[in-house]
Amino acid sequence: MVIRKTRRVTRHTLKANRQGFREDDGVGNRRRVAGLGPYSVGVIALGALVILVALVVWGTSQLISSADPVERQFVSIPDLPALSELPTALVPVLTEADQVLRRSVAESAESGTIAQAAGRLGQIYHANNYGENAALCYELATTKDAENPRWLYLLAVLRQERGENTSVTELLERTVDLAPEYAPAWLKLADNQFKQGLFDRARASYERRLVLAVGDPYASLGLARLALARSEWELAEGYLEGVTKADAFAAVYRLLASVHDHFGHQQEREAALRQAEGARRFAPAPDPWVTQLLDHSYNVESLLLQVSRYSSVGQNVLAQRTFERAQRLEPNNPEVYVVLGQHASDATQARQAFQKAVSLAPDHASAHVGLGEMLLRENRPREAEVVLQEAIDLDPELAAAHKNLGLAAAAAGRFQEAVEHVRRAIALSPNTVSFHYSLASVLREAGRRDEAEVELHRILERWPSHPGAELALAALEGLR
Repeated sequence: MVIRKTRRVTRHTLKANRQGFREDDGVGNRRRVAGLGPYSVGVIALGALVILVALVVWGTSQLISSADPVERQFVSIPDLPALSELPTALVPVLTEADQVLRRSVAESAESGTIAQAAGRLGQIYHANNYGENAALCYELATTKDAENPRWLYLLAVLRQERGENTSVTELLERTVDLAPEYAPAWLKLADNQFKQGLFDRARASYERRLVLAVGDPYASLGLARLALARSEWELAEGYLEGVTKADAFAAVYRLLASVHDHFGHQQEREAALRQAEGARRFAPAPDPWVTQLLDHSYNVESLLLQVSRYSSVGQNVLAQRTFERAQRLEPNNPEVYVVLGQHASDATQARQAFQKAVSLAPDHASAHVGLGEMLLRENRPREAEVVLQEAIDLDPELAAAHKNLGLAAAAAGRFQEAVEHVRRAIALSPNTVSFHYSLASVLREAGRRDEAEVELHRILERWPSHPGAELALAALEGLR
């Protein structure tokens, strides 16, 4: 009897750790044993229960605690999320990784084996937006293998997302000690040191990043901010001007404009601001260890958001890689092709993507809008008009459908109808500058120059840096 119960404890130790061990004491079916009174039976039952609980406690501590006898840090393995909440493709991957970790712990595998299993499970959780579970796994991995910098680094990334600074800096310092050539860790460390006011240490970290990534705009921007914090304006100017035009993003030029303003160099200031308007948006620095999490992501919606984010900041290679993963996971999801159409490199590829989306979901209004717009770009206004009218039939509130239908009507010479559609688009989305510019263009084509000028002036009042409005206005005034 004792042997059978002991085996049960061994198999269910982890479950007992989470929920508490419950054992039927047999009170409802007490049997009289020859030669023993009722109190003796109770004592024996109580003693057996104490032994079982002791075994559970001992087994759990052996399975989950650190192998280091001097420093036994308890680190729990997270419970699996409700499988019904997970993407279908994620379920077998996550459960298999969870089982591998639990089995390695139960079998008292080598610390490195447990750490690897915990780290892999952590990456899966991390990539699929289960941050708390991922952190527990990374903590276990770092406990079992303190020499692996990747788990330290990814744990730091998670904690930084939670707004922590001090613990993040400590983790990153350990990371660069173990992986001194990994440039992204130096940049992240420098940024965290800067936030904590550790300026001398931050400068050393930024300079180390520059050694590893010569001409790096992120490190140069950081060093410039440090210089400005100490009113070292010339030094800041040198760092900012050292960034090549190909690498600079808008934040570099805007900070440079503030430096020029400090020195009273107004022409240089205006030039820097103009460069900022045309420069790429700020994007996180390349980080292979974080990027590799994409290979563990099974959340297509999240992947598609990443595609849009990468495309908007010019990281096209990463956007393509992310899109391809989403497409492999759900090849018949129309949203995949809508996103491809929105970020395709040319109109033909975009049209084909929207056509695929429409074929998969004939009632997808946004896919119709995208397809109609691409047909317009290919100078096929009649086909575009049919598709765009279908979009409006599906969703009358789609502003972009009205704008594009207006352009299709204008291409057919129906200018009053075109103006009405574009004005409807503006009513639905008054702060979309392209709608106002389209209205000005239609009015100009219709020969309604005064109205077109009024609309162009309105654009320049609200968006002074609009690239086409000033030129269009000058062209109209030149015709007078």
